[in-house]
Amino acid sequence: MPKKKVERVFEQIRRVRGLSVEEKWLFAKTLAATPDERWKMHENFLRSHGLFTRSGRRKFGFK
Repeated sequence: MPKKKVERVFEQIRRVRGLSVEEKWLFAKTLAATPDERWKMHENFLRSHGLFTRSGRRKFGFK
């Protein structure tokens, strides 16, 4: 994902109240991403927290 695109979206949401800079940056990153990139970020998040497999999710109480 191009950094310039993320920065452009970040500038558009810069004045949103109630969000920290880190939250705005993450939000801009997800808004600038394509659907495939968002899916990849979602899968990486699940893998990094051990929730990618069904057995991993069941350990944490997900059905």
